[in-house]
Amino acid sequence: MKKKVLIAVDSSNHARQAMKYAAGMGSLIDDIDFVLFHVQPQISQYLVEEALTKPKARSQLEAVSKKNRQAALDLLENCKQQLTGMGIDPKSVELKTAPRDAGIADDIISMADAGTYDAMLIGRRGLSSIQEFFVGSVTTNLVSHSRHIPVWLVDGAVTSKNVLIAVDGSVNSMRAVDHAAFVLSNNASVNIQMMHVQPRLGDFCSVDLSGIEADSLEQSISNANQRCMTDFQVQAVNMFKEAGFSESQISFKQTEKRISPAKAIVEELQRNDFGTLVIGKQGMSSSKFMGRVAGAVVQKITDRAVWVVP
Repeated sequence: MKKKVLIAVDSSNHARQAMKYAAGMGSLIDDIDFVLFHVQPQISQYLVEEALTKPKARSQLEAVSKKNRQAALDLLENCKQQLTGMGIDPKSVELKTAPRDAGIADDIISMADAGTYDAMLIGRRGLSSIQEFFVGSVTTNLVSHSRHIPVWLVDGAVTSKNVLIAVDGSVNSMRAVDHAAFVLSNNASVNIQMMHVQPRLGDFCSVDLSGIEADSLEQSISNANQRCMTDFQVQAVNMFKEAGFSESQISFKQTEKRISPAKAIVEELQRNDFGTLVIGKQGMSSSKFMGRVAGAVVQKITDRAVWVVP
C-alpha cells in the first residue's frame, strides 16, 4: 500500500538532516511518496488591513505575497533536487506551499489533516537555551497538537536502519506498533526490537485490584502487568508477521524498574545502535506513563529519529 509523508522544510540545517533521513527511509520503504511543504513568512496584519481600503497598500500586499511565494517555490525546488540527488525518484516528490496563517505548526497540521498523510517529518531544533528550551517551539507544538497523524522528529545524522519500539501494553503503544508495521511492511533489511521498562506501582497495565490484600498488592500488580505484556507481545509479533516480517527480525526486551524509563530507552538506543525510536504519545490513562517518557526522550535524543504516534 502506498505511504505518504509530509516533510516540513525551511532553509535550516535541521531541514537538510530531515531530508537525508527521508531519503534513507525512501530506500527502505516500498511505495512511498514525499510532499515537501514550506510555510511562507507572515505578512504584516497592518498591511493586510490597509489593503482592504487603499489601492497602494493592496499593490504592496500583492508584491509581497508574490515575492514570498516565489521564494518558497525556489526553496522547495532546491529541496527536491537534494532529495532526488540522494536517490529519490522525482515522480515521488511533490511541492506545496502556503502563506502563514494560524502559526507554522498549526499550518503544517492543517495541511496534513487536509490530505491523506501517514506521517509528518520535521527536523528537531537545537539544544541551545537561547534558541529554544530543549526542542524548538514548532516541533513541540507539532507533537502536542497533532491528534491523528504521527510526527517523525529527526536530530542530526541518522545512520542505523534498526528500529526500537517503546511499549507499555497500552492501546497507544499498540498503535505505535501498528504504525511501524505498516510503514516498514515487507522489509527484510530492518530489525525491530520492542522494549518494555517494568513500571513502578503507579505505572502499570489495567488491573482489577478487588480482593487483593495490601501486603501482596505490588506483587499482584507485577504479575498482572507481566500477563498484560505477554499478551501484548503476542499481538505485536503477529502484527509484524502479517506485515511481512520474519520472526528473526523481531525481538522483545524487558528491563527492570528504573528511576527514569526515558534514560533506559535512550541508553538502549545508543548501546545497540538503533536509528529510529517509535513511541506512543500517551500510555495508560491512569498514569500517562508513555506520555511523560515520550516528552523526555524527545529532549534527550541525538543523531536519532523519534516517531511520536498519537
